[in-house]
Amino acid sequence: MTKISQDISLIITTYNNPAFLELILKSILSQRLMPLEVIIADDGSTYETRVLIDSYRKFFSVPLIHSWIPDEGFRVAKSRNKAIARAKGNYIVIIDGDIVVNKYFISDHNALKKIGYFVTGSRARLKEEATINHCQNKDERFDLFSKGLTRRLVMLRIPYAHKFIKGHSGLKNARSCHMAFWKDDFINVNGFEEDFEGWGFEDSEFVQRLYNNGLKRKNAKLMAPAVHLYHKESNTDNAINNRRILEETINSHKKKATKGILQYLDSSITNAIK
Repeated sequence: MTKISQDISLIITTYNNPAFLELILKSILSQRLMPLEVIIADDGSTYETRVLIDSYRKFFSVPLIHSWIPDEGFRVAKSRNKAIARAKGNYIVIIDGDIVVNKYFISDHNALKKIGYFVTGSRARLKEEATINHCQNKDERFDLFSKGLTRRLVMLRIPYAHKFIKGHSGLKNARSCHMAFWKDDFINVNGFEEDFEGWGFEDSEFVQRLYNNGLKRKNAKLMAPAVHLYHKESNTDNAINNRRILEETINSHKKKATKGILQYLDSSITNAIK
């Protein structure tokens, strides 16, 4: 019988890409340790995504929750905040809707979690043709030797050697496409900043506020392997304005988002952390 974590809620962001989402859901079904729940943070997908999620519920031994917001542009911060507000786990693992995970993904994050720290993970990259093939075949399986992979060394899983590799620090490669943190820490910084418009720097700004609150970073090197499926780059029209928000957070040592998760939480929780 597959074990279920009593601590970890897994959050998956998605937007109108059921082919990718299906591969991700299949990879979660193969976990050696299942999360307490899986919450899909949906930034306004159409009916096809809802049908897919509904069809997969019967295969899951844990709740598969669809947290949907209307499509009003790129609002991944809001979709994540609302999903995490619903989470019952006290530890949150988040992945983007283009990340397929190894069967030890959740168990590795369970081993990596530590009070006072957040975790950032790496991912191998799958080329366009290979991504198309895996989607057509509904094949979620990847290993070090899979065709079409770049950065394939990320697929190495050597837990006992993890402690000998420090990895990146600061904001370098701190991406919310593969990240984990305590829910209390997330609430304490007021989650993701919803003042960002469009793609760019919302994850770096979130990480900077974690640093501003005294948290330290761990890297999941040689653990929690994952694969990034190929897709066209996001629109970066708002990147300059978003970079300005990040720089303001760095320069002012800002600790809490102006508009974040607190608006979705019970008042007793928000009053307790003010």
